[in-house]
Amino acid sequence: MNRQRKLLPVMIAFFLVFCTHAAMADPPDWNSFFDECPGNQCGAPPSGGGGGGGGGGPLIVFYTWGPLFSVQEDIDADGYNDAIDNCIFTPNDPSENDDGDNFGNLCDHCPQIATENNIDSDGDGLGDECDPDRDGDGVYNENDTCPDVMNAAQIDFPNEDDPDNDGLGNVCDDDDDNDGIPDLLDNCITDANPDQENSDFYVSGDIAGDRCDYDYDNDGLDETHSGITGVDRCPNLQSTENGDADGDGIGDPCDNCPFVANTDQADVDQDGKGDLCDG
Repeated sequence: MNRQRKLLPVMIAFFLVFCTHAAMADPPDWNSFFDECPGNQCGAPPSGGGGGGGGGGPLIVFYTWGPLFSVQEDIDADGYNDAIDNCIFTPNDPSENDDGDNFGNLCDHCPQIATENNIDSDGDGLGDECDPDRDGDGVYNENDTCPDVMNAAQIDFPNEDDPDNDGLGNVCDDDDDNDGIPDLLDNCITDANPDQENSDFYVSGDIAGDRCDYDYDNDGLDETHSGITGVDRCPNLQSTENGDADGDGIGDPCDNCPFVANTDQADVDQDGKGDLCDG
């Protein structure tokens, strides 16, 4: 009995100290044990209705306790977290997947054909695997010279679209003239010239090969239609003068009889004057 009386003051003192400490201490902050939004992953979906992050309803967060801690999102708020949702941005039932690929029917561009990437190049709602015109240029794939690149030129300019007749349109053909020189290096892209000859290469700014150089003397006049007004009548003489006084098709600067028509430019004695005007 005496022993109990001796212990009573000690017990009372311990109780008072414990209670005083408990009253003074801050309550535990349970949020400090885990971060609900690691890496600022919490927020609204990227599209949709109201919300600070772009809208679309609440972001559902699940916690998994164990060896690893993970945050699982449900961006489209359809009740299926993104790890198992086959239409992350479209509310759907993942079991509705007719072709058995990784995309549910509601977001599958080819719901009846299994695809690996669900790509829709022309944005018409049909995936490339099931789109009869996957580049959207108005020509069906089987007839398209560039089925994966828009090239309306095959409709408006069919002859110019595939000049080398290799079945590839210019926009997707790395060698348009099929001369073995890639277009990036070819000095005549649509005219075959494997030798790449360019006799007037020394003229500043001249990069066209002889096969496709329509201004060989680099005077700014086209030499391909001799005799037509405005076309170079002296294709081998650099001159801005292009008159033809005698009308023989030879420009005055290079005509050995500028006032007497002589299309053959015959000059037997080679004195620079044509025979018809050499008196």
